[in-house]
Amino acid sequence: MQKNLNLTNKTIIITGSSSGLGLEAAKRIASLNNTVIIASRNEKRGRKVEKEIGKNSYFMQLDVSNKESMDNFVKNFNKKFSKLDILINNAGIMLHPPKKTEDGTEITFATNYLGYFYLSLKLIPNLVSSSDPKIINVSSISSYHVDKINWDYFNPIKKISSFKEKREIYAHTNLFRLMFSIELQKRFNKKSVPIKSIACHPGVAKSQLGRYFFLAKLIYALPVMVSSREGVKSIIFSCINQNLNGGEFVGLDTKRQHRGNPTIVKPNPIVEIEDQRNKLWQMTSEKCGIDL
Repeated sequence: MQKNLNLTNKTIIITGSSSGLGLEAAKRIASLNNTVIIASRNEKRGRKVEKEIGKNSYFMQLDVSNKESMDNFVKNFNKKFSKLDILINNAGIMLHPPKKTEDGTEITFATNYLGYFYLSLKLIPNLVSSSDPKIINVSSISSYHVDKINWDYFNPIKKISSFKEKREIYAHTNLFRLMFSIELQKRFNKKSVPIKSIACHPGVAKSQLGRYFFLAKLIYALPVMVSSREGVKSIIFSCINQNLNGGEFVGLDTKRQHRGNPTIVKPNPIVEIEDQRNKLWQMTSEKCGIDL
């Protein structure tokens, strides 16, 4: 992988950075003399990480499933920091017990996708003042598992409770993150917004995503799994690679992409269908009450 290159003296927000891949990314990035904002819902864990990393790290509470929390986060960020160079949208949940947010949205859908969209658009004014601004959306190889989009997730739906339903919504949210990332870059280009929007996935990495799955310990013991330290490579690559122009999907250089070295890969073919991306954008914008 490339060395540090231009990844120094940056101000970087990493959501979901109190554990797993986000934590590993925060440690690695802070060690390169960058200011890292530990954006996490869990204050106890977030404060612990802030203390553990020490210099260059700051905890700020953020629940990406809650619009009010995201609004407050942006206000607090503006009070403390004068610039933002990179937003790494990493927060996520998988196989979560049935739950809806305060506004009735399914918790996985709100956390894994709607929060990415809303927070990214809210922070655009902060990013445009940077000399090399980026939005990096961490997705998953599960995005390849969707054959046809189920748009019903945008409607009030019954609680998602079965393993199959949880697996399907997780795959959809990862596909939606990727579609959003590509479409965001196209809209940036049309409006001459100088921000790069990049999506990436870590392969099959050990993280806290499996904490709600009773077989997680067995699965994490499989040889196909990689450590968080290994999995974070695609995130760092997306931050530092100067050949990325925005609109790329960074995966791994092996056939199944479970592990390997970062490289640009082709996404699920659905991602390349413009009508589908436009439909997703319109429905998301209406649901979140925000647009570019």
